[in-house]
Amino acid sequence: MKTIFTFILILIISIGSFAQKSGVLTAGMISSTNSFSIEKAYPNPVKDIVTIDLQSEESGDLQVSLINILGTEVKKWDNFYVNPGDQSLKIDLSQFKSGVYILRITKKGQTKTQLLKKN
Repeated sequence: MKTIFTFILILIISIGSFAQKSGVLTAGMISSTNSFSIEKAYPNPVKDIVTIDLQSEESGDLQVSLINILGTEVKKWDNFYVNPGDQSLKIDLSQFKSGVYILRITKKGQTKTQLLKKN
């Protein structure tokens, strides 16, 4: 049963990622700019600290959420400020149980996701 949930979750994230890359957001809106992107999340699987490498076209605040496999938001971090260019965020996940999580990052109405496995 857990394997089925994981497969469905990965499928949903893959479809959402494709929609974001093609300029179609999940709300059905067409995006004219791609103000930021997640370049890499490492290490993955993560033990305690995950580093997220981002590229941002403009400065602004990011909202970061961690969502469990059941779709429940388990943590929300607000007001990570980024400047234009390459950025790195370090996020402490040591307080969370082992499992599969979705890291959701939102900036100016755009949302990007990254699948993480926590050991």
